[in-house]
Amino acid sequence: MITEKQKQKIIEVLGKQFSRAIIPHLKKKKIFNADGHEFSPSSIQKIVSGKQPNEAVELEIAKLVAKVKIQKKKNQETKNKFLR
Repeated sequence: MITEKQKQKIIEVLGKQFSRAIIPHLKKKKIFNADGHEFSPSSIQKIVSGKQPNEAVELEIAKLVAKVKIQKKKNQETKNKFLR
């Protein structure tokens, strides 16, 4: 279950409309809902808010946040390097 602190970190890294980043990531990883369809934004919001537990999705969200965080850091380093 995602905690409030984790939710804030997800918003900080992925933005307020985090489902726009999460849904394509889950689709790419072939993780679908119980009906075999891609997750809806409302389902993702429930999972991120901690109202609907889903271990597989929560783990992939954590992986995505880590990946985006690393990419943002690399982009900032590149920008700093060129704009000295």
